[in-house]
Amino acid sequence: MKMTLAGFSVAVTMLFGLAPAAQAQEFHSLSTQWKGAGMPLDIFNGGDTNNYAHLAKKGNFSGQMWKITKDGSWYRLTTQFRGNKMCLDVDNGGDLNNFVSLTPCGDFSGQSWKLSETGEKGWYRLTTQFRGDKMCLDIVNGGAQDGMAHLVACGNYSGQLWRID
Repeated sequence: MKMTLAGFSVAVTMLFGLAPAAQAQEFHSLSTQWKGAGMPLDIFNGGDTNNYAHLAKKGNFSGQMWKITKDGSWYRLTTQFRGNKMCLDVDNGGDLNNFVSLTPCGDFSGQSWKLSETGEKGWYRLTTQFRGDKMCLDIVNGGAQDGMAHLVACGNYSGQLWRID
């Protein structure tokens, strides 16, 4: 079952008890069914993977505080850590092709996200306009990029099921 964007807005309103205007001001945790709420999506600060998204132990960190803002018929994802001028985007090519990181916001299809209901209450799949509905946000399990977020072919994987808390 796919949820419409208007339906997502209503679901977020119902889930958080917020009016739509208030939603844009709130920050939320994004976590997977696979690792749970104790390992939310975070942003690396420094090093070779600076600004890349990964799962990290939950804490009071601004990189784990996500703002989901409607942008036309899509959504933009930003963090309290880097601010509203850095949007979650998809790498196009190179060693980290399809990995996601914060980059300066612009008119880029890799920064346009869709959140679709999975049929399991409270869980969503995240896809981009750039890669389409068949590539879902997932988490690497093992190897050098263990725990990092990237787009892969959608499937029945708990690492592709996201909760907004």
